[in-house]
Amino acid sequence: MPYIKKEERDKYEPTLSELKSLIESATPKGNLTYLLYAISLDFIKKGGKSYTNISTAISCLNDAAEEMRRKHLNPYEDKKILENGDIE
Repeated sequence: MPYIKKEERDKYEPTLSELKSLIESATPKGNLTYLLYAISLDFIKKGGKSYTNISTAISCLNDAAEEMRRKHLNPYEDKKILENGDIE
């Protein structure tokens, strides 16, 4: 999913590091949503407004959300089930 080659990551890292430094742990949900939307919208504008580009942007946002769920939310929920018991 987001596991691109190191050379590709290195290309984005300076800008990404700067952006990440602006995001505080208490950043409101709307701020993070704004950043993700703005980046996606720029992708669409640069590629040209078309069904394919809009669909690609949405697909990438969905894929990133699914990867976040798989790697972070699901293990967290599994930990809480062990701590608090499952719902029967």
